[in-house]
Amino acid sequence: MPIKQFDEWIDKIVSEYEGQAQSCSKFSGVFSGYYSPEYLAGCKFVVTDTIPKPDIPELRQIGLGDFLDMDCGAITYKHMYFMKPQHQENLEIHIHELMHTVQWDQLGGIGFLERYVQEINEYGYDDAPLENMAYDLGRSFKSGSVATDVVKLVRQKI
Repeated sequence: MPIKQFDEWIDKIVSEYEGQAQSCSKFSGVFSGYYSPEYLAGCKFVVTDTIPKPDIPELRQIGLGDFLDMDCGAITYKHMYFMKPQHQENLEIHIHELMHTVQWDQLGGIGFLERYVQEINEYGYDDAPLENMAYDLGRSFKSGSVATDVVKLVRQKI
């Protein structure tokens, strides 16, 4: 089953990058009201020139070919996200990726991956509800809207 294989690959990658990862605690001030300091302390990010993606051919067969080929600026795997150097100062991207960490927490590894694949296949990347939640949060943050508790928001929407 490719989803289980993908989940295992993610655990391996997260473990490999643990030493390079920076704590998201550094965002506790700027993301106050969105994420608790405790939540941020459990999340990490890695700045890297190459975003890690799995080489699991079966993922293409279940509709993730475009996703695997996409040149993305950042990606979240469970409690850790990876971003290219040119995006490391972009708070809108950080808050977006942190939203995905909450989604991972709420759905679990396999649950998140199954739902993500289903949404990508049904709606496409740009209209996938999990992505839209994260993009909406990023836009709201950028526009200076009142902070909302992201963990509570995700619980309500998932």
